Amino acid sequence: MVWVPSGRRALRRRGRDATEDVVRKAVRRLRAEGAALTAVHALRQRRGVADQAGLTAAQRAANLRDAIVVRVPVAGRRIILVDDLVTTGASLSEASRALRAAGAEVVGAATVAMTPRRRG
Repeated sequence: MVWVPSGRRALRRRGRDATEDVVRKAVRRLRAEGAALTAVHALRQRRGVADQAGLTAAQRAANLRDAIVVRVPVAGRRIILVDDLVTTGASLSEASRALRAAGAEVVGAATVAMTPRRRG
């Protein structure tokens, strides 16, 4: 399991990566039940990105384009990608792109919460 990394500002503000905490707890619980999973700190942000709040889906995608890179070898690994919140899917898309480019197979995604789509 690999988590989408939080931005540097968010990490400094919170003092930790809450999504990493969720993944590590989930992996411990699933391993106790016999699942062959590991938590891998595989991604990092290559550059700073703007706060996503208030951005349209297209602006979010542009803001994150090529912003995430793989920091450890993942070629040939099957990955479940985890993010804390899905609004437009831009973060999951960018993280998936980086992992696939490094040779990983992203087999699924899990999130803690999602925002409802707005009509109009």
